[in-house]
Amino acid sequence: MKIRIYLVLALALLLIFSGSSYARGKAAPTTPGKYKDWNGEVDELEIVASFKLADFDHIIIEPLDTSATPLPEADDNTYAPVKNVLALVTRPFAAGLVGGIAEKPGKPEVVLAQRSAERGEKAEPGTLVVRGKVTRMDPGSRAARYWAGFGAGAAKTEISGEVVDAASGKVLLRFVQERRSGVGAAGGDYESLMERNLVTIGNDIGAVLLHF
Repeated sequence: MKIRIYLVLALALLLIFSGSSYARGKAAPTTPGKYKDWNGEVDELEIVASFKLADFDHIIIEPLDTSATPLPEADDNTYAPVKNVLALVTRPFAAGLVGGIAEKPGKPEVVLAQRSAERGEKAEPGTLVVRGKVTRMDPGSRAARYWAGFGAGAAKTEISGEVVDAASGKVLLRFVQERRSGVGAAGGDYESLMERNLVTIGNDIGAVLLHF
């Protein structure tokens, strides 16, 4: 388990200097509206209200909702890997988001927390809340990845979510993002590829925040 967590964090750090940096280097729309393929990086982004990330000191990431995530058949060899990833699904997503905002001086502190309502705590000013649900966790086909390649059998993960001003309860952003991974030794371990997708999606959302 420790080795897997270290690998997730290493991937998050790697992404800081990889493809997501391309998005940060370009001007992207930050005015309210609904966007497809926002900045060439995010599938769907709705900017509900403009804001400045510099006005926030903390980002709380609530547990991702997996209650309606479709699962493989129980007798399928991918059932256990999908269940294992979903059991700890928020961690790699959070690691990716931390990596996504790592370049910002004085960046907000990112913390994992239970839902604010469940904690019964009063939301403090200067806090963003990121919440979402896993709408797709497709492990793909390891055999197809190994024998066919070229994107065949890729693992696919999709998250829909929102970014909220905790103090007012106002939704600032809504997003839908899917990532795919199809490269790995001997076709790629199911859990590793799905976790890679989660890290990358988190990194994507962190990179979005940097534009505000």
